[in-house]
Amino acid sequence: MDQPQVTYRYPLIRYFSLFAIALVIDMLLSIFLWIGKPDKTEIMHTIKHYSIDKSVFDLACISVGRCILLIPILARLETKTIQNTQQGGGSRSGSQKILKFLSFILILGSIVFAIYKGVKVILSFEDGKEKDFKTTDYALCISFAIFSLLFSVTLLGYFQHLKRLACHYAQFGDDAEMGSDECADKNEPKKKVDVARLMSLLKPESLKIFVGTLGLIGSTVSNMLAPLWFGKVIQAAATGTMHDLNKQTLVLFLIYAVGGFAAFFRAWLYTLTGQSLVARIRKLLFAQIIAQEVAFFDTSRTGELMNRLSSDCQVLQNALSVNISMLLRYTLQIFGSIGIMFYVSPKLGGVLLAVIPLVGILAQRYGAYVRDVQKTFQDELAKSASSAEETISAVRTVRSFSQEPKARAEYDLAIDNSFNAGAKLALASGIFNAVIAVLTTGAIVLVLWYGGKLVHDGSMNVGNLTSFILYALNVAMAFAFLSSLYGDFMKAVGASIRIFELLDRSPELVPGTIQMNDAKVSMSFEDVYFTYPARPDNQILKGFSFEMNPGETIALVGPSGGGKSTVINLLERFYDPAQGLVKLGEHPMFDIDTDWFRKRVGIVSQEPVLFAKTIAENIAYGRDATKEEIEDAAKRANAHEFIDNFEEKYDTNVGERGIKLSGGQKQRIAIARALIMDPDILLLDEATSALDAESEHLVQEAIDRAMVGRTVLVIAHRLSTVRDASRVIVINKGTIAEQGTHEELLELNGVYKKLVLRQLEKNASDFNNEDADDENDGENKTDDGGDGKGNGGHRPSLIRQISDTLM
Repeated sequence: MDQPQVTYRYPLIRYFSLFAIALVIDMLLSIFLWIGKPDKTEIMHTIKHYSIDKSVFDLACISVGRCILLIPILARLETKTIQNTQQGGGSRSGSQKILKFLSFILILGSIVFAIYKGVKVILSFEDGKEKDFKTTDYALCISFAIFSLLFSVTLLGYFQHLKRLACHYAQFGDDAEMGSDECADKNEPKKKVDVARLMSLLKPESLKIFVGTLGLIGSTVSNMLAPLWFGKVIQAAATGTMHDLNKQTLVLFLIYAVGGFAAFFRAWLYTLTGQSLVARIRKLLFAQIIAQEVAFFDTSRTGELMNRLSSDCQVLQNALSVNISMLLRYTLQIFGSIGIMFYVSPKLGGVLLAVIPLVGILAQRYGAYVRDVQKTFQDELAKSASSAEETISAVRTVRSFSQEPKARAEYDLAIDNSFNAGAKLALASGIFNAVIAVLTTGAIVLVLWYGGKLVHDGSMNVGNLTSFILYALNVAMAFAFLSSLYGDFMKAVGASIRIFELLDRSPELVPGTIQMNDAKVSMSFEDVYFTYPARPDNQILKGFSFEMNPGETIALVGPSGGGKSTVINLLERFYDPAQGLVKLGEHPMFDIDTDWFRKRVGIVSQEPVLFAKTIAENIAYGRDATKEEIEDAAKRANAHEFIDNFEEKYDTNVGERGIKLSGGQKQRIAIARALIMDPDILLLDEATSALDAESEHLVQEAIDRAMVGRTVLVIAHRLSTVRDASRVIVINKGTIAEQGTHEELLELNGVYKKLVLRQLEKNASDFNNEDADDENDGENKTDDGGDGKGNGGHRPSLIRQISDTLM
């Protein structure tokens, strides 16, 4: 049976429809305001005797032309986008680029002309020509300016809409090809990082930005008016009276004073916005990082995460605060200056305006390149930071193997890779700035020559030429700053990709909601299979099942790598099993509130992690506790005596990772940290395996005391701990090889007995090595023909005695 053909229909109301409606409204409003004059004969008179200085007929014509041209251009863009996507050609083609460029030029030209016309109307008051304009003419000027700005913003949004439309249409139906790299994978949708989303980070700072923008507009208007009045001062000095000179000089001073006052608010509030932004982003990013599941940290390097918190956030701060301020300032300065330049001299303005479209195209290409290279640069920089962090944190191991040259080589390679990306950025920046400089300065030289010719011919005075040149310099300087700012902004887009990757990431382990009265219930594994996400090919647990009753002590033993520590990781729900269930009572662990559960579990690992805080803060890390509770926990953990010997006692800082404490001291602090939680369940992961005999005795004594009255799961290597356990489970290659009491397993003569004998043999070897120290004199010191080791030659070996006992 044939599958029905699936077709896509445009929604009745869509982005293009709204844009077209706005264009039609603008056109009709402009026509109404133009023909709505009380004196109808004046309409024909202004058409026949049209003057750009006295009529707004041109604004009405531009509104009509803009509507007639843009609607078919935008409709064709939308249709072409879908056609190219269907054909697998992506969302862009040569004709699309031309259509986008034409629409951009139409809107840009409208804005420039609106500024020029507005300046003409404003300055008509100074020249006493305000009677040339009627109320409807002023309304038409305001309407035209508002719609021009609205269309400029809407056009940028429409271009983004076309990209989303291409992705949507490409994903519509199974046969459609993904024709654009801008489309995310259908099965793994991700939020696209674009300028609009980057700017959304500023929403909480809207009030500061609004007031700062008012200051920015004030200072920019001051900068735009200053060259005009500077020219008036020059002209007054050359041809006017002293009164004219004083008047124009005073006005120029007031312009600069108001501009300086406005600049204060601009600089202060935008800088404050940057500080507030980076603090908020770092808080959000850190909260998102620590909310991830443990598996995420297995595959993410610490240095890379730290780089995102530090340098990536710093890039965003610079781009979205001060740089945004400068971007708006210089953009307004360019448009405003060009408008006033057309007022001063339309001929010279046309010469300078010819350069702008070329600069815009170059800036767009440069920004796209910088965004991609900057992401590569930040990635390589993160790798170098991760390499350095790893080496420095393990400097003792590096030094013990004399691997400093290798560590330097690895770090140098990472830095060289980031340098290569940085070199590409530098080259692109140099080429772009050079081209912009040649274009802008070339245009200024041309303006200077042509303006000098106009002055020579008597069609322009020296004051106007001076003002025009100052405006031209303003435009050139603004373009120079914008070229670097645009590059910085695209760098921020590249850095934001890495930040949003984290902010968009949802933890794969979702906490449950069930909370019980306590955790003194049974725990069980039911046919559990598990592999670590970082090692998917290595099956750790294979059909693992057992049940643990409340108050029971179970010892897990077995060869290294058999899966003992994995059992604890699954109980703590650091991971979820690939198959099977881990249960607390009758509830699967994924239904249990993990925060509630972990507050009822105490864990002591082989290598306890202490923080660079005081001893008291480390002991009370799991919950708030009084000084008395902290000391009581330390006493029960056999830690109070050595803590009391420190000068600052419980206020002693243990250093990074507890570097100021010995292994046994750190272990006892960790036990105190577990005990102060008063846990229902105690998890011990080879807590004494790395200690010397004296420390092991103290720690084991504290552990034995801590185990009383609790459900205990212990990964053990010490025979006395295993012997006292309610049940011993032998794990071998991810499965349960044997289980029972110590005595029962010895009788089986299986894996457990071999492990016990191997440990006893090791202990005996250590014992005999200590006895060998008695041979330092090189002579027999016994009178009974002994072996010279102080045992008279008649003491049987320790291993033989123990073996006989076990057998």
